[in-house]
Amino acid sequence: MSSRFAEIEASIERIGAVRPDVEALLGRMDQDLRTAEKLRQDDPTWTLTIAHQAIHNGCVALMAAWGYRPRVNGHHRTAIRFARLALPEHAALLRQADLLRRERHRAVYGDIEAVPHADAEASIRLARRLTQILREAALAALEEQNTGNQ
Repeated sequence: MSSRFAEIEASIERIGAVRPDVEALLGRMDQDLRTAEKLRQDDPTWTLTIAHQAIHNGCVALMAAWGYRPRVNGHHRTAIRFARLALPEHAALLRQADLLRRERHRAVYGDIEAVPHADAEASIRLARRLTQILREAALAALEEQNTGNQ
């Protein structure tokens, strides 16, 4: 276990870093972002939920590129925490992603009835910024893993 991720060690497990798996997660991330953008006018609650899912898939892709995956319980929170540890220079954006995760949780599990359009729009803006950062970081981590394994 890398000491970089020691604080979340109980929430993650080691896997092999496999490029096709990372690329599939990045593809799913892109599809989720496109879906969120299509739904923005009709369903702000689902827009926010899917924008969060795009970020989540990007975080899981980053984890996979490093050779990790989240354990089942709390996997959405763990994926964002992992990204914050892997990308400390983007901590502010990832804190926003964690707030989005919480709002998504409340929307999905019934604490709020409707998400305002402004919140849905903000979630898309955040997802656009983070998905690009997560894509670049995941691909760079894959390259680093491949270079280190040779």
